[in-house]
Amino acid sequence: MAELIYIDETGSTGKGARNQPLLTLAAAIVPETQVQPLAASLRKLAFKHLGWVPKDFEFHGVEVWGGAGHWKDKTPAELLAAFRDVIDLLATLEIQVAYSSIHKSRLHEKYDGSADANAYLLAMQFLLEKIELRGSSELKIVVADEAKEHESNAIKLISDLQSYNVGVVPGKKLKRVIDSVHFARSSDSPGIQMADMVAFALQRKQYQKDSHPEAVTALNEIYEAIISARLTYRDVWPAGI
Repeated sequence: MAELIYIDETGSTGKGARNQPLLTLAAAIVPETQVQPLAASLRKLAFKHLGWVPKDFEFHGVEVWGGAGHWKDKTPAELLAAFRDVIDLLATLEIQVAYSSIHKSRLHEKYDGSADANAYLLAMQFLLEKIELRGSSELKIVVADEAKEHESNAIKLISDLQSYNVGVVPGKKLKRVIDSVHFARSSDSPGIQMADMVAFALQRKQYQKDSHPEAVTALNEIYEAIISARLTYRDVWPAGI
């Protein structure tokens, strides 16, 4: 038996990243027996909420929450219901969650800007070390969303952590992660789509920007479902004073 560790990030690049203090990597930890059921379940949910499954469809947290893309004609209540249904699959399919966050401005201040480019790698190292420490004894295969500017360095990071106990910083040797980290398009990976939905909800909860009572209630319920499935997490780093 093996587990698939699907990783996605939020707060690093793209629209609005400058207004997001945290770079967060979230992992959906999927038993190998649940990989295909997850794919089938997400297809069923797409059909349930959209009435069809578009050729280029994928679950993307910012689109489902904000009513963009294929979700643009849905009401707020319909969007929240779809988001809840996806997160409910964590319990149904016994998928666990882990995450780590880097505070970008604190990192900049701590190292006078010299470590800014390492935020993603630090988050990945902390995430995988916590999964190694808290997770099961099953072997693990890591699959991450495409991150072209980080891919070669991330592959080296995993190799270093498998061979030694030093990555970006001294840490824990990875004994259960086999092979390298594999990068895939989120549209081709239901596991990455689940990690994306989790990452979005975690960031949304952290920033507390929602004011509509129904949105706040739904986000709290989604967050509690994620916490119920949480295997481990890494406190935001560097810590505040």
